[in-house]
Parts: sequence; C-alpha cells; structure tokens
Amino acid sequence: MDSLERKVSELSGETSSSINGSNALITTRVQSNNDLAAEYIKDHFEALSNITINEQAFNTNGINVIATQLGTVNPDDIYIICAHYDSVTTFCADDNTTGTSAVLEIARILSRYEIENTVVYALWDEEEIGLRGSNYYAELASDVANGGANRANIIGVINMDMMGYQNQIANDNNFDIDLRNIGTSVQIKDDLLLLQPTYAPNLNPIVVNPGTPASDHKPFWDEGYGAVLVGESWQTSDQTPNYHQNTDRLATLDMAYFHEIAKLVAAYTATKAGIVRLLSVDAFTDDELKIFPNPVKSILNIETVLSTDFNLEFFDVKGKLIKQVKMDANASSIDLSEFSNGIYFLEITNKEKSRTFKFVKE
Repeated sequence: MDSLERKVSELSGETSSSINGSNALITTRVQSNNDLAAEYIKDHFEALSNITINEQAFNTNGINVIATQLGTVNPDDIYIICAHYDSVTTFCADDNTTGTSAVLEIARILSRYEIENTVVYALWDEEEIGLRGSNYYAELASDVANGGANRANIIGVINMDMMGYQNQIANDNNFDIDLRNIGTSVQIKDDLLLLQPTYAPNLNPIVVNPGTPASDHKPFWDEGYGAVLVGESWQTSDQTPNYHQNTDRLATLDMAYFHEIAKLVAAYTATKAGIVRLLSVDAFTDDELKIFPNPVKSILNIETVLSTDFNLEFFDVKGKLIKQVKMDANASSIDLSEFSNGIYFLEITNKEKSRTFKFVKE
C-alpha cells in the first residue's frame, strides 16, 4: 500500500494508525466527533520540517488544521492547497479522505524544499454543514472586518473534494475543473491544463464554468480570490454512487485515477511555489541512533540517546512505502512480523535530522 492509499485507509477508518504515539482507529470524522482525525492530520504535519502549524478554532467545535511553508523570496505571495476533512457518516473514503490525503502528501513532498512563494496546506472542518471552516479563513484573509485594509495576497486556491471515484466500466478518466470568472480562477485552470499532458497524461479534463459553489472554494470566490475545484466528474454524472453513505469505502475507489489527479495538483503547487533548492538535512550519527538486530526476524530495536519524537517510514527495494509509524522518545522497538522476507529500507526523521538504514527481514 503506497503513501496516498495508506492515508485514505487510515483517515477513513479502514485501518488503524499511530496517533499521538498510540495505535488508534479513526471511527468517525463527523463534525461533532472528529478530534481524532484532526490529531492525525496534525501528527503528519508535525513530522515535516520547514512548516509552521496552526490549529484554527473558529467555533466551539470547528478546527481547521493549517500548515504554512513560508516563501523565502516572496513570502506575501500565497498559494493555498486545501480540502475538507469532516464527513457526514462513517468511512466516507471518497468524501473527503481523498482530498485530505492529497494535501498531506503534497506537503510531505514539498516541505523538503526551499520555495520562493508561500504555500498554505489547509484542511477545513465543517464543510458538510455550511463551508464554515473555509468561510472563516477566507473572511479573515480578506480582512472583511476592516474593509480589506490588511487583505492577504492569495494568488490562487486549489480545493480538492472527492477525487477517487470513476465508473470503471467507462474508464474514461474524466475529471472536473470547476471555476468562475473571479480573480485568477481562469489562469489557475489554464495552468492546470498546461501541466496535465506532462504530469497526468491519462486524465481527461472537463472544464466547468460556471462551476459548482458546493465546496470550500466558494468562500474564496465570495472574497474575490481566484479558486478552482478539482475532483471527479459530476459534470458527466460520473460521481460516486456512495455519496454521503457509509458504503463510501476504499475498495470502491480507482487508485490509479486518484494518483493522477493528485500528481497534477502537486505539479501545479511545485510550479507556483518556485522551488529554489532541496533543503539539506543533517544525518543522525551512530552515537545518536542505531537499529538492531540486522537481519531481523520480528522485533526491530531502535536505540537513541535523543529525547525527541521520530517519524519512521519503511520502504521495499522498489521504493514503495509500506509502513509509516510515529514513534515517541520512550519507544524502543517495532514489530515487523507482518513483513515478508527480503531487503527493506527504514528512513527515520525528526525536525532536524534524518537517516536511512538498510536491513534484512528473515
């Protein structure tokens, strides 16, 4: 299972994951009871370097989780990549763990780079009950309370909502880009269309103008900002039949199609961010961090003198991510009995350093 699919599985409650250092299952993301999902998102952002995290409470229950990667050349020029993480019932894999997982994955990749312009990775709450989280953020950004005196320079917004389902009989790879003639919206659409043949050649874009206002891009339209919605093709009636039902499960999704849309938004984000260089990360020394035994039969021990949390990612020899764990400073071992025999790589990171170990599972 790759990194994107794993995130969808964990966020939708199909499989458990490490949250705050403990194994937990996200049984619901319904607005009134989705704190565990918010913690999962925060955990993933906290494992990254080069970003700051803001838990934006906008009412007694609603919490947006926002990570900001500051541009080093034009920090006031802002691009937002976003999705909502709340749901209306259990599972709801397509709506909207697909969008949420794509935001987390794009942040994971780009946070390793120095960028010219600022990128905000935003996960909204309470979309399902009135776009409340995104509306709060957009109004603050436009400084509507002060007549726009301190209006944020948001150049473009891409909102991802329901991007994992297509009719596998038709298999036409249609996807929608919804926009209206507001701000830079047309330019965002044009930029996506320019990138699509190179980065997502299997997709067939459907441009919808005027597009639907039924997701988190609308509050940005309301404030005069350019924004588009990217997702499966409601325009051609090729949307999930499991919409707002607990039958919206991982197994109903087309993962190859989902990957293509995520790659396209990632390419747009990287282009607009303006990558300057890959940030160097110091490596842990043998005195700071070691693993044993190697080869390992079941229990891999991790020995460290550091009082810090670590992010562990296990890859097979083909580079496929097969397991991701957050380990606190008090932990010392991990059970790998589920792994098949073979060669693996373990990347251990914290906010300051990283190191990759090669080991053999017997």
